[in-house]
Amino acid sequence: MGALMGWYMNQFFIIKSILLLVMLGLALGQDIREKKIKNWVTFPAALAGIIINFWEAGPGGLAFALQGWLVPVLSLLLLYRMNVMGAGDIKLFAAIGALLGLKFTACCFIFSVFAGGAIAFVILAKDRALAARMKKMCAYLGFMAASGRIIPYSARGDGSSKFIFSAAIVPGTIMQLLITLFQLKGVNINVGGVLWF
Repeated sequence: MGALMGWYMNQFFIIKSILLLVMLGLALGQDIREKKIKNWVTFPAALAGIIINFWEAGPGGLAFALQGWLVPVLSLLLLYRMNVMGAGDIKLFAAIGALLGLKFTACCFIFSVFAGGAIAFVILAKDRALAARMKKMCAYLGFMAASGRIIPYSARGDGSSKFIFSAAIVPGTIMQLLITLFQLKGVNINVGGVLWF
């Protein structure tokens, strides 16, 4: 009976993982083409996550999905206000949370930040703009610390200070998905200890 329940639960995980990968592919493709991620990519995935988790675990699954969807939106609004993350990126994280939960999404976010930092470093080093960008960032953080005000890092619509962050979200999320798959297979990967969860 336990093996049967494990198989049954893994079927839900497989369905959610497939939806996740499809959404990531669509989001990345759209972000590359149009420099934005539209609602028709993220909202159906989020809704599917809420329905599937409710189907899988009842009210507990509904709470799991809603928490995974709402917390990223609320916690990442500051980055949107600072204009260092787009609304589409936030909705993408929210949809990931609706599918696979808050802890999964938090790990995805941290892996995505590492991936984004590596991508930004390569781009800036290639353009020989690393020192200038670091100087601008230090001045920006220093001003906010001194004034106590939160201001945009760049003007809304100015793409010169940003790159396509979905290019970092995709590998960050796939990394966490692979880790979760190994954990389901019984491989002990203590990501929580590394990422402080």
